[in-house]
Amino acid sequence: MGKNKYYCKIHGKIYNLKKIQDIIDENPEHPDIAKIYVAAVEEYHLPTNTMLDSVITFNNNEIPADYNEALKRMQDYNQASLPKSPPKPRCPRCGSTDIRRKKGLVNSDWGVYRKYYKCNSCHYIFRTPV
Repeated sequence: MGKNKYYCKIHGKIYNLKKIQDIIDENPEHPDIAKIYVAAVEEYHLPTNTMLDSVITFNNNEIPADYNEALKRMQDYNQASLPKSPPKPRCPRCGSTDIRRKKGLVNSDWGVYRKYYKCNSCHYIFRTPV
């Protein structure tokens, strides 16, 4: 692909993204992302779901030599940045995470319902998961 900074391989095909490089060169610190997107779709006929503008921003406002590799790096970075989800609740008896939250009648005179859990593995019924 040579030393030209505007060649980029996208889905196995090499594109000369000179027009996009010109947009970046207009304001290297804060390139016009909307113009980059329009050029990608209208000039280079890339699919509208191609995230070239986001990949360029993630790649320090430079056109990557390999779009797919840069996209993967961006996705991995974004995934690592997500807050960790709380651990799945577990059955206190067998440790299974295959439990279901249920609601059952506790006092028929008052019509009181209480939430509880039932383990689908060992069928243990309990009030709060571990």
